[in-house]
Amino acid sequence: MKNLKLICMLLGGFVVLGSLSSCSKDDNDMTYPTSLKTDYVATVSQQLLDVANVTVRYIGANGQVAAEQMSSTTWTKSVTIALPAKAGLSIQPTLKGPVSEGEYLIAAKGQMTYGWLDGNGQPLRDGITEYTPVMEATFYADGVGQYLGAITSTCQLARSFDKVYKEDETTIVWGGNDDENSTQNTGISNEGATGDNR
Repeated sequence: MKNLKLICMLLGGFVVLGSLSSCSKDDNDMTYPTSLKTDYVATVSQQLLDVANVTVRYIGANGQVAAEQMSSTTWTKSVTIALPAKAGLSIQPTLKGPVSEGEYLIAAKGQMTYGWLDGNGQPLRDGITEYTPVMEATFYADGVGQYLGAITSTCQLARSFDKVYKEDETTIVWGGNDDENSTQNTGISNEGATGDNR
């Protein structure tokens, strides 16, 4: 009888130890990034909205490019995408029609804040924010159209994020600016832009 009690106690101890070690392993697994949280922001001047339809193209939670038209001077969107992931946005204005005589302040800028989440949806570190160049100038009516193409080709951001985890961050694979294509393989591009984007 004593032997049976001893065996039961030993088995119980093994079960408890096994439970603790498996919990510990799960907790460690949660420290690795499993998804990317991205906050997009696009900001334009009211006079740009007055003369143009402004479309923001962005990579949504399903990893596909989506598009929304701006109805106010600030547009925001938050998405969470499973790794590996791509994130990006592009601001694309097109003239509504002829522009009345006068001066127009035409401005646009975008930003993208991204951070990595663990398996519990908790952030692993503070987010990183990137910005497009600030496009802002005052034009007479006859120069407005030409500037819209410049906004379309300049106000865009994109990055690709691998699932490889290093000591302090996810490996980032992306292009640069200027001669490199920072939007490569993301579906975010200046497609449809022309000199005056009409």
